Amino acid sequence: MVRKLVFAILAGWLLLTACGGKDTPGYTAPGSGDATVTGKVVDQRGLPVEGVVVSDGMLTTLTDEGGNYALASDLSKRRFVQVTIPAEYEIPVKDGLPQFWQRIPEGSTKVKADFTLQTRRKAASRYTILMTADPQIRSRNAGFDKFAYHSIDMYEDMCRDLRETAASITDRPVYSICLGDLVHNDMSLYPTYCAGIADFDFPVFNVIGNHDHVQDVATDREAVAKFEEYLGPTCYSVELGALHFIFLDNIIMKNNTLDPNNTGAYSDGLSDEVYSWLCNDLKYVDPGKTVMVCAHSSMFRKPGSEPAEKDKHGPDYASRLSQFPCVHTWAGHSHINFNYAYSAEELSAKFPHVESHILARSTGALWLNERISTDGTPRGYLVIDVDGEAISWYYKPYAYENDVPSGLEHDHQMQAYAPGAYYDDSYFYVNVWGYDARWGDVRYTDSGKQGEKMARLAAYDGNFVQMAAYYNSVQDKATFEPFKTTHIFRILPTAGATSATVDVTDRFGEHYTTTLEW
Repeated sequence: MVRKLVFAILAGWLLLTACGGKDTPGYTAPGSGDATVTGKVVDQRGLPVEGVVVSDGMLTTLTDEGGNYALASDLSKRRFVQVTIPAEYEIPVKDGLPQFWQRIPEGSTKVKADFTLQTRRKAASRYTILMTADPQIRSRNAGFDKFAYHSIDMYEDMCRDLRETAASITDRPVYSICLGDLVHNDMSLYPTYCAGIADFDFPVFNVIGNHDHVQDVATDREAVAKFEEYLGPTCYSVELGALHFIFLDNIIMKNNTLDPNNTGAYSDGLSDEVYSWLCNDLKYVDPGKTVMVCAHSSMFRKPGSEPAEKDKHGPDYASRLSQFPCVHTWAGHSHINFNYAYSAEELSAKFPHVESHILARSTGALWLNERISTDGTPRGYLVIDVDGEAISWYYKPYAYENDVPSGLEHDHQMQAYAPGAYYDDSYFYVNVWGYDARWGDVRYTDSGKQGEKMARLAAYDGNFVQMAAYYNSVQDKATFEPFKTTHIFRILPTAGATSATVDVTDRFGEHYTTTLEW
C-alpha cells in the first residue's frame, strides 16, 4: 500500500487542478466535523487496510493507516459509497454481481459505511475476462422479436456458454464484463437479466447502455434509477492484477418528457459529474499502469467518427487518458466488431497509446435475432487473457444456437465465400471479424496461387445481405440493414479453381485457417 500512496501523490499533483485534491471542497480528513460519509476498511482479520480508494460516485479519497476515511459528500445527490478493490484482494460476488458498494439510504444526513476485504491466497496477475455486449433482451412477444429466436433465448444461450467456458478455466480467476444494453427499453426485464447470471460463481461487471436508461424521464439522474436499483453504481473502478479497470456511463439522457417523439433521446460523452469522478479516480492510479476503460458507446475511434474530438468532455478525457502508457477502450453499442490501434493505423498518431475496441452484439443482429450480426460476426463474445501487463484475446462463437450445438469452435475466426455465391462478381471473399492492423496479411491459396495477399476493403457481409433481404421480403419492409465493415478481404481466384484455403496469423501469433470448396 505504501507504493500506492506514493503513486497517488505523484498522480495527484498532475491532475490536481482538473480533478480536485485535498484542497478541493468536499475532501475532508477522518475525524473532521464536516464529514457526511465515514467508515473503515479492514481485511478478514479485522486489520486496517491503508491506501484503499473510497468514493461517493463523485469525490474520492484514500483510507489512512487506521483504515479510516471521510468525505464531505452532498448526500442529496449521492446514491452509493464504493471502494476500488485493490489487486491484492478478492472480488466478492453475490448472485453473479461484484460486491464493492453500499447504498446510501434516501434522506440520509450522515452515513457510516464499513468494508471488509478478503486477502487473496495467491497473486492473481493471470486471469481471463469473458466480455459480452448488447444482449438487449426484450419481451418474448415483442414485434420484431419473432423472426428467428427470441432475444431471451439468445441471452440464455449466452449465459450457458459463459458458464461452461468459465468452468473449463481452472488455473486462474475468471471475470466477466457486459458492455451495456442489458435490456431494451423495458425496465421490467432487469430481473430476467439478473436471473441469467445469478448462478455465476464469477463476477459480471456491468456497464449501463442507452437502452438500460429509463426512456421517458426529464433528467439523466432519473434515467439511471432502474440500473442502480438492480446493479449498483454506473461509474466505478477495480484493480485486477497489474491493470486498472474503469467502468463509465457515457450516455447522457435528454429531457424525454417534452416531446413523445423524443423518447429515449441521448447524446454520447461524459456528463460533468461523470467526468469529475473519472478525474478523481485517475489521480490515484499509478501513472505507469495499463488502463482498461469500459463504456457502452465508443470513447475513441469508431467507423467514420472520432468521439474523443466531438463528444462531451471528449478532448478532456482523451487528454487525461493519454497520459498513461497504454489504454484499451472497450465498447459495444455499434453491434459490430471493430478494432483500431492508432499507432498501427496512423503515421502520426493522435493518440499513440490508445486502442479502440468495439464488440459485436453478443446475441446477433438487432431485431433479426439470427446467428450473425450486421457485419457478419457470429454471435459470441471476447475471451481476454491477461498475464501481468500482457493482454491477448480472441473471439469465441457460441457453442449453442437456441440450445442446439452450433458446431463452431475457437478456431472459427473467419467466414469464406465462394465466387458468385454471396456477391455479384467473380471474387473470393473472406470476413475476418477480429482483424486489426497488428494482424498479419490474409493469405490465399488455390490451384494456381500460393499464399497471395488478399486485398482489404470496406464491404457488406454477403451472408447477412442475403439473410436481411429474405426477412425484409417476408415483412415487405426494409427493417434489416447490413453494415459496411473493413474486415472484409477479397481476391480473384485462379480460373478453374474449385477450392481455396485462407490463412492468417493474429497479433498474438495465433494461426487460423479455413478451406472452402465450390
